[in-house]
Amino acid sequence: MNPVRQVVSRSKGRVHGLYYSRKVKRLLPWESQLERDALIILDLIPEVDDIAVQPFKLNYQFDGRERVYFPDILITGDFGRKVIEVKPKRDLGKPENLKRFPVIETVLAEKGYQFEIWTEDDIRREPRSSNVRSLSPHRLSASPEFDASRFRSYSESAGSFLIQDVVEIIGEEATLDDALTLVATGQLKLNLDEKIGMKSSVELADEGGKK
Repeated sequence: MNPVRQVVSRSKGRVHGLYYSRKVKRLLPWESQLERDALIILDLIPEVDDIAVQPFKLNYQFDGRERVYFPDILITGDFGRKVIEVKPKRDLGKPENLKRFPVIETVLAEKGYQFEIWTEDDIRREPRSSNVRSLSPHRLSASPEFDASRFRSYSESAGSFLIQDVVEIIGEEATLDDALTLVATGQLKLNLDEKIGMKSSVELADEGGKK
């Protein structure tokens, strides 16, 4: 899905760029570093099937007149369709934003969309931020040989398995980076809000779990 408005601004001093999403296999434009970091996180969450930037135009009434809202990000998955507004805390606290975002949330809900606002507290919270920085470089790497049935059998017999078990099962001098590649490419998943290490619990990406 292409953006419905020009996203990347050429205004002087504006930080902007393009992020290549492994999940949707296309470049996604971002207008702030917060937006970029949000896209990186979404690219690593297995439950997210699709990501779109500036996906549509929403008309709504606010303060007695017609307004237009362009969602920052739209994600889809088994959870449905969710609009994510990326906003620095200092801007979120502005009186107009405090009044208009509840209105926007209501209009979106009527059209079948969920709505969330992500600030730097959400996007850069630890240890998730550090985990994302560890995983992201592996998202385009070639995965080690991966037999899902073998991992499933091990998990069923042991009750759960850890990254160190993944490394052992892969064998052939496998390392933590090999296990992280399987996570970053969406084959395994773990809780991004717990510090990643050899003792981290992991599961197959198609078997449910946490964001």
